[in-house]
Amino acid sequence: MEVRVKKGKILVYRVFDIGSEIDLEKVEALFEDKKLKERFKLDRKHNMALIISNSPVSIQLGTVEINLLDDIIQAELVAKVWHFGTVSLCFQIPIPENTSWTQLVEIAAWIEKRDEKIELLAREKSKEFQNDIKYAIPTLNDWVMNEDYVTYFIQEMEGFDGPLSTLVDKVDITALILAESKEILSETLKKSTLEKIYQYSKDDLVIMDWNSALVVEPSGSMDVPLVIEFALNQLLEMRYYDDLLDQRLNTLYNEVVGRKKGLLSNKYSMLAEEAGQIYLEISEIVENVENSFKAVGDFYLATIFRATSKKFRFDDWQKSINEKLNNLAEVSKLLHSEVNESRNHFLEIIIILLITIEVVPFVYGLFK
Repeated sequence: MEVRVKKGKILVYRVFDIGSEIDLEKVEALFEDKKLKERFKLDRKHNMALIISNSPVSIQLGTVEINLLDDIIQAELVAKVWHFGTVSLCFQIPIPENTSWTQLVEIAAWIEKRDEKIELLAREKSKEFQNDIKYAIPTLNDWVMNEDYVTYFIQEMEGFDGPLSTLVDKVDITALILAESKEILSETLKKSTLEKIYQYSKDDLVIMDWNSALVVEPSGSMDVPLVIEFALNQLLEMRYYDDLLDQRLNTLYNEVVGRKKGLLSNKYSMLAEEAGQIYLEISEIVENVENSFKAVGDFYLATIFRATSKKFRFDDWQKSINEKLNNLAEVSKLLHSEVNESRNHFLEIIIILLITIEVVPFVYGLFK
């Protein structure tokens, strides 16, 4: 008997950076003032084992139409607002009851091929939402990049009564995670994808890859998807500030390299001050993002978060950001050194002029 999904949903994420930071209290107040509670449901609940600095505000944005194979499905759209400046949009697409595993893989491939339509819809909704909460954002961002992810969340299955740890022997999980319905995947690829399987009990299961995950959770708890979503938002912020550092460093290099500075010009002084300010601002924000999530009292969720971070290559992004921050600090030091050198030269000229003023009349008097 083929494995079928009796109850489940596909969580399609799009994460955008919409501002320098977001005042979550103002977000809640904005929706209360506009009396949108009937349309938007505010929910700041999270598992007590998760310590989240300024826990995100979840807002129900109603339903949207999603094409699923030959059908039009009504999907719930949820926006989760994070204090460090991101909004994650989650399209919760219900899996039709009694969907076979083969059909589920086909649905995954369909979503993958129609990715552009979801992308356009997500961008449209992100812009609308940014406009709705703009009074809670000190500085609006319009960064073109975003993060995407898909989580296949299953609560009930039939056609499989063994321990979930053996589900990998019954169905092709790799094909689902990679959204590959045509090719026969190699055993090497399957082994790599299924290298780590996470379970809290014999009745649940989590398998993650860098762009999608399978979560089997009979209780319906959203703790694991929340942890993955949090990591996804952190990843976007790391990418954003890595790109921002590239831009700022290039600007500083272009301002300095190949340009002569005037003796009385304060250009380098301004650049040095700007470099130092950028360094402090970005260092503080990056540290805030990195420390915004902690898992205590629940080893399982902490393990999920670390595994997700590894898949997202957090260490590589952190290393890249730290190296660029160090470069920025060095640029700041060099600029300050140039400023001090210019000031010393200026003082030397003043001293020479003063000496000249004193000596010239004396010499003139000798020859008079």
